Amino acid sequence: MTHPLRQAAFARLWAAGFFGEIGQWALMLALPLYVLQLTGSALITSAVALLGLLPSLVFAPLAGAVADRWNVVLLLVLLSAGQGLLLPALLLVDDTDDLWIVYLVSAGEAALAAMFEAAKNVAVATLVAEDQLVAANAAIALNANLGRLVGSPLGGVVLGFWGLPGVVTLGGAAFAVAAGLAATVPRHRAVGMSPPAFWRGFGDALGSMWRIRELRACVAIEALTAVAQGMFVVLFLLFITRLLGKGETEAGLLRGVQAIGGLVGGVTAGLLARRLGPARLLAAGLLAFGVVSAVTWNASSFATAFWVYIVLFVIVGVPGVYTHAGWLSILQRAAPPAIRGRVLGATLGLADGFQALGMFIAGVLAGTLSTLTLLNAQAALFLVAAVAVRLLPTPRRP
Repeated sequence: MTHPLRQAAFARLWAAGFFGEIGQWALMLALPLYVLQLTGSALITSAVALLGLLPSLVFAPLAGAVADRWNVVLLLVLLSAGQGLLLPALLLVDDTDDLWIVYLVSAGEAALAAMFEAAKNVAVATLVAEDQLVAANAAIALNANLGRLVGSPLGGVVLGFWGLPGVVTLGGAAFAVAAGLAATVPRHRAVGMSPPAFWRGFGDALGSMWRIRELRACVAIEALTAVAQGMFVVLFLLFITRLLGKGETEAGLLRGVQAIGGLVGGVTAGLLARRLGPARLLAAGLLAFGVVSAVTWNASSFATAFWVYIVLFVIVGVPGVYTHAGWLSILQRAAPPAIRGRVLGATLGLADGFQALGMFIAGVLAGTLSTLTLLNAQAALFLVAAVAVRLLPTPRRP
């Protein structure tokens, strides 16, 4: 079977996504770091980071709806170009009085990135055959990890040497290349519809997510894993500082090396999916993710060598890709083509909502329960999600 990356149309979409990831990861590191340097306030810095999550609640469903009605490739081009055109506003920032510009640009970039992600998932489903979806989604996850490995260091280095103007140049160049590559992808025209039918499609999408068993199971699984991921965002720093006695450098290192495992997962997911199918790949990924997470958290009770946690964080990156590729492939396959964009967009928006819920839960309980107890609860959610895969119908082999 020919790998999707050997198909010119998908390879161009993959490359466009890769350069988009470089730009996004560079901004995700550089903008909060710049604000921290300017203000010295962790609270203000966290507000910038939070702006990277909230816009998805609204704009991911919107992008899915637009992708159902209009040309999804043209939409990707416009979104990438929009990300680049927003950045020059940062050149107006001189001191703390201008931070509102950083906030607006951060929110705008997050909104466009959420829309790009939703539209990209729709495009993948139109460019490859159903039996290649897992391999295609694994390849997309591979470029996300490559983008993290390239974009994050670049963002820090460029900010350090050339300041915010250098970050604007780097991001603008990355998004321009992404837009140019997306423009070369063959266009698949969506079926147009009248405005009333367009808006009714949202209700159809929500109804399908409840009515279709695969979609209902995907939402339940994503709710569990998104809450767990939200808890991780809050608890990870507590794990580093309280249980391991380390600091910011070690925290950054552990988050970075997880991408190495993601690269391995991206390369091997397609091969495993041929043997297991997407549902079994999803269940195996969730089970492995939960077990490795539990081992990592509880190792802090007896293992002090930091290299142990580097190895564990590399390992956990592998099933993370299996989980994402299997889940997304089932979702793309089960969503009715006429409203696929709205289903995918709504699900991505819900995922970010559940992640915010997980952050809230961890923040509230962190003052009453021990860090290790909460981390074990977080790992258990992945194991519960693995059991929830049984809600899916018996999978067909690809």
